[in-house]
Order: sequence, then structure tokens, then C-alpha cells
Amino acid sequence: MLVTLLAVSGMSAALSTQASAAEKKPSASATGVVNSASTKSLLDFWTDERMRAATPEPLPALPAGKQAPEQVENVLPGLASEGSLPTRKVSGPTGPKAGLLAGSRAERWGRQGSMPAITIGKIYYTRNNGTPGYCSGSVINGSNKNTVWTAGHCIHAGGGGAANWFRDFVFVPDADNGREPWGRWTWRYANTTNGWFNDRNWSYDIAAIAFNPQSQRGNLQDWVGSQGYKFNQGQAWTGINAFGFPQDGFNRTDMTGNDLWYCFGNTTRAGAFDDRMHMNCDMFHGSSGGPWLQDLQLSRGWGYIIGANSHRDVDGNQNPVNIVYKSPYHGDGAINVYNDVSVR
Repeated sequence: MLVTLLAVSGMSAALSTQASAAEKKPSASATGVVNSASTKSLLDFWTDERMRAATPEPLPALPAGKQAPEQVENVLPGLASEGSLPTRKVSGPTGPKAGLLAGSRAERWGRQGSMPAITIGKIYYTRNNGTPGYCSGSVINGSNKNTVWTAGHCIHAGGGGAANWFRDFVFVPDADNGREPWGRWTWRYANTTNGWFNDRNWSYDIAAIAFNPQSQRGNLQDWVGSQGYKFNQGQAWTGINAFGFPQDGFNRTDMTGNDLWYCFGNTTRAGAFDDRMHMNCDMFHGSSGGPWLQDLQLSRGWGYIIGANSHRDVDGNQNPVNIVYKSPYHGDGAINVYNDVSVR
């Protein structure tokens, strides 16, 4: 009997050690942050003046001494889901006004009020230094029906742990030059990966936010629809639509951050020892967190999120030096964050 107890104890210790090691992986979800403010106080906080003062999130620099992001092997099985249509009656899905696909040079989407535009919006927040900021994000199909997908640097400053969470998140779907046709949605929970939370690792610049239902409209996903996702299924994709609300871009002076833009192109793996994804697209600040959608079909209005606008090579003044936009590979890190946030 004593031998049996020792065996069980040893097995339990080994399993506990394995679980502890898994929790510390950069691809694991971090501890998360919970909203303690009321919906009313958040809506009162976000005056029109404060929203106009919000600035796009700058790119945090890599910690001193780090030349390239470190990553671990992706071992989880792939995860995928289709998108969903709003449960209410809305206008049919439509494409850009020109009816043409953009290339690496971004163009205005120009068809607000229908999918996919109504699933994509601006995320406003207060940084850990108290200033108001904004990013882009997209509703993703989740069991809580209130999840928005975005970049890690849109919810946390990167590195430094719990001290660097942002706060006061609100989501404005289908934002368009000050118009907010579907209202403002207040948050209840947000999380990113350990790799971003602890080390500001660009390979894990992934995040999601759970929002509260509205008393008049119900769940966010039921009201505006959602995008699907394909996680841990490779880096090379064709026919990707990248969306966001850019305030500037590579050699661009015609972006304001007030309307939805998009690029269209293919993705490639960054390198043999770097599983980030590259896509030629000239959007920049403000578009962070916007979805990379594979197989976006206008007849249904949704595609599959396989990445998100994250970062690019910049000079000392944060000006982009080439047209390559980068996304972390949406592998284990994306799966872990999704599994944590989408059930909240």
C-alpha cells in the first residue's frame, strides 16, 4: 500500500510539474484582467472629446538585448470554426465601392452597414500611463458571443506583467468617421499570451477581449455577426483580406484613422526559424489588431481569421521602412487565448 501511495504521489508530482511548465510557456494564456468598472461609468468616461483625443498605439520596442523574438514549437491540434451571420435582419454583404480587390496598397473598404464591415471596429482604451488610445479588432465566433480578436499590444504594453495592462476598453463596430451605428460595447475581461505579457515577444502579440451584452441589442455576435477562424494550420495562405483603421502607412499621407481600409494578398512564413507571417500591406498605426481573413466570401460576409495586423520594420521615428506587415503565427498562442477568453 505504501508503494502504491508513493507511485501515485510521484505521478501527481510529475503531472503537476508538467502542468506548471505548460502554464509558463510563452504560448500559454496569461492571467488575464477583469473589468471592475460599471457599464455606465465606462460609457460616461468615454466622452466624444476623449475618443477624438485617442491616438493609435505605437509599437513597443523589443527589450534591450533581444534581436529577434523567441518561440516554441506549436503542438496543439488545429482549431477552426465558421463565422456567423447576425440573428437580426441586416443588409446583404457587400464589397468595396469600386467592386475591385485591393493589392498591397490599401484602399477604403467603403461599404459600411453590412458584413464584413459591421464585425470590424475600433477598440478604445486607456493605456497604463493614463492616455487614451485605439486599435482595430474583429468579432470572432465564440461560445460567449461577445469576443473581439485583436493584437496583444492593444491590451497590454508588453513585458512587465500585471503592471502594464490597459483598461477601460470599449468596442465600436463599423466605426465610420465619428458614426457609431451599433453603439459602444463595454468590456468584462481581456487576455493575451505569456510571451507578450512577460517578455514583449512579437511572436505572441495576440489578444482577445470579452465584452458585455447590451440591454437593448443583446449579444454582440448576434447583433453584428462574427468572423470564423483557422488556428495552427500553417503560415502560407492565398487571397487574404487584411482590415483596419490606419492613421498612417508606408509612404501614405491620405489615412486618418476614421474609416475602414483593406489590403489583399498572400502570406508567407518569415523564415525557417521564425514562424511569424508576412504580408505586403501599407497600413500602419491604428490598424493594429485588424483581422487577416482567409476565404472571405462577400455572399456570406465572413472569412477565417488566420492572423492579425501586428508590427513592421520601422526607423527610429516609428516610420515604416518597407511594405511588409507582420502577424504572429496563430498557433498554440492563439488557441490558448481563444479558449480562455471566448468562454468568459
